[in-house]
Amino acid sequence: MKVFIDAIENACKDVKYSELLYKYKRDLLDEMNDRACDVQQAGLTDEKVISDLILSEYPDIRGDFDRFFALEKRKRKESLEHKLLAIGTPLFIILAVAVYVIQGIMFDTWSGNWLIIVGTAFVMCILCALAANRKILRLKKVFHPIARLLTAGCVMLVAVFVFLLCGVTIGWGSTWVIIPGGVIALLLGDLAFAFITRQKFVMINTFIYIPAVFTLLYVILAGVGIVTWGKGWALILLGVALDAVIGLCVLLNNAKYKYKQEVEDIWNEN
Repeated sequence: MKVFIDAIENACKDVKYSELLYKYKRDLLDEMNDRACDVQQAGLTDEKVISDLILSEYPDIRGDFDRFFALEKRKRKESLEHKLLAIGTPLFIILAVAVYVIQGIMFDTWSGNWLIIVGTAFVMCILCALAANRKILRLKKVFHPIARLLTAGCVMLVAVFVFLLCGVTIGWGSTWVIIPGGVIALLLGDLAFAFITRQKFVMINTFIYIPAVFTLLYVILAGVGIVTWGKGWALILLGVALDAVIGLCVLLNNAKYKYKQEVEDIWNEN
């Protein structure tokens, strides 16, 4: 019906023409015409009533287009990312191997060049994990622990690579501090992830992670000689005290919400 075309054109008159706009208009018009045929077959013959009925089912054509446009752009972006990963991964590996061989031949240094291959593998693993995380976070929260594990794996891969890089370039003497430092980054990153995505039991994670972070911090500082082993353990007590302060703040905040039976009774009656 022409009235459908006019309604669609008026709703999208200020939208710049594009392939997606044409696709949306074409699909929407076909959908409206199919619905009109279904209504006519059901026995309704007045075209004015049919058009008003069909248009009432699409009260926000422009808003529907905006949502359709955002969804299609996201799909195309993800499709491009998948193609880049599929094509770029073998090319990136071949390039890394070529750089490894060329540098080894030109400078006759093969001892630390293996970091090029390891770094390439780590980068590809991190990119794949980030792409998987983006999809997992759109699913129900029951799948979010998988995303948390992938994120933790990415943090540890970075920590391990920094550890290997420092060991090869400046020696292995004090590089061990990078591993507990990576664990600290893992715990803090997971805690931030849990708060941002509003995971369940996030406060339990907080009470566990804070003392663990301060304990690892104590090991690092005492190991490099910044604090002594005999007095540095006060950092662990500081973590426990911080836990107690956070727990007290949570209790005081929850105390503001008092349970009232009469309110629940009225709610249940309604």
